[in-house]
Amino acid sequence: MRHGSNIIATAGGTGNGGNIAINSPIIIGLENSDIVANAIKGRGGNVQITTQGLLGLAYREQLTPESDITASSEFGVNGTVQVNTIGVDPDSGLTALPVDTIDPNQQIATGCATQQANSFVVSGRGGIPLNPDQALSSHHLWSDLRDVDAIAHSVPETTTPLESVTLPALQEATGWQMNAAGQLELIAGETIALTQQAATCAI
Repeated sequence: MRHGSNIIATAGGTGNGGNIAINSPIIIGLENSDIVANAIKGRGGNVQITTQGLLGLAYREQLTPESDITASSEFGVNGTVQVNTIGVDPDSGLTALPVDTIDPNQQIATGCATQQANSFVVSGRGGIPLNPDQALSSHHLWSDLRDVDAIAHSVPETTTPLESVTLPALQEATGWQMNAAGQLELIAGETIALTQQAATCAI
C-alpha cells in the first residue's frame, strides 16, 4: 500500500464499523496508507490481520499523517485490532548470555609466598600441570622440535675436515630422572621407573 492507499470499512451516522480480515504473507503500508474500520455514533469495527510481517503500519487510536490501523468510534465504543504474526520468531534462536561475568582475579591460584625467595619459571613447551599443587604426570611428554640436520651442519670447523668427524648418533630420549644436584636429566635407553615427587613450594 503506497501513496495514500486505504482499506476502509467505515460507517456513518449510527451504523457500526465494518469488519476487516486480511491474510497475507507480508503487509507493507507507506506514505499515509491506512486500514480503517471506524464509526461515528455506532461501534467501531473489528480488524483481524494474519501475516508473517507487518511493516510501516501501526495501530493508533485515531488517524494520523502516518500509516495507521484504526477501529475507533467517535461517540461510541471502539472496535478491536488483532494482529497475528505467524512464522519463525527470530528471537527464539538466541541464547541468553550470563549476566554475571567471571572475575579473573578468582582464576589465579595463590601459591608460594614471595618472602620465601620462591620463583615460578615457565620455559619451553608443555610439561606444566593444570594446577601448581599437582605433580607432573608421566603422560606429559617432551619432544625436541629442532631441525636435526641443521644442528648437525652447525658444528664449528676444526682442523679436522668435517667429513672425518664422527658424530655420535642422536638417540631419542625415552625417560627422565632427577640427578643428585636436583636437576632434571633426559635419558635414552631403557625406561627407568621413578617415583614422582609432588611439586610443592618446599622444593
